[in-house]
Amino acid sequence: MNTLQHIIEPKRLWLTWQPLDEYASARTRRVVGELCHEESGEIVFHYLKDSPDFQMAKSAGFKGYPAFPLHGQEIRQGVVEALMRRLPPRKREDFAKYLAQHGLPAPFQHSDFALLGYTGARLPSDGFALVPEFPPDELPCDYLTEVAGLRHVFNGDIAFINVGDPVFFVADKDNAIDADALTVACKGHMIGYVNRALKNNVRYWLEHHRVTASIYRLNGKPERPLVYVKICVS
Repeated sequence: MNTLQHIIEPKRLWLTWQPLDEYASARTRRVVGELCHEESGEIVFHYLKDSPDFQMAKSAGFKGYPAFPLHGQEIRQGVVEALMRRLPPRKREDFAKYLAQHGLPAPFQHSDFALLGYTGARLPSDGFALVPEFPPDELPCDYLTEVAGLRHVFNGDIAFINVGDPVFFVADKDNAIDADALTVACKGHMIGYVNRALKNNVRYWLEHHRVTASIYRLNGKPERPLVYVKICVS
């Protein structure tokens, strides 16, 4: 499987959260915080407490990320180190295999900040994930993303989808939750959405640059399939 060729350092990482209970009435993934680079090079985290997403997450049971207390304005110490505990150590023997699962080259010569963004730092034990925001005009840029909302949007057999199939991004202006949502289409079928935290990047790329995308990997279980798309921007 081809690795991503053009790795870009993110300008920001969004901390997102989704309830684990698949029967919960509100399982929309919400952006609850951000990690930003300051001019000094320091990485600072703060919750987006005034955002509608944060308030909706709280109403769905969000109680904060364990390493980052909800009280206070920002976290300046050990931000990246705390989140890197969600990943296997770079020195582990099977780290190259972990990188390959995310389409990343070994050795991975970029920062831990980029590593967190490109892997998402997901764990099966909680609903957290990181999503990068890229400098919009720093190109070329490759990124691998999971199709969001697959089971909700396309509740059927995905056997018609094959690795390498081209995909397209189409605005969903009738979406009741997100007025500016972007759908993912393959072979004429709407199969899901672009991650809400990534959609602004993708929309800008579509308007100003050349974007190609294709099915990169299919896995998961028959009752819970996962589809990953490789996005290439030039």
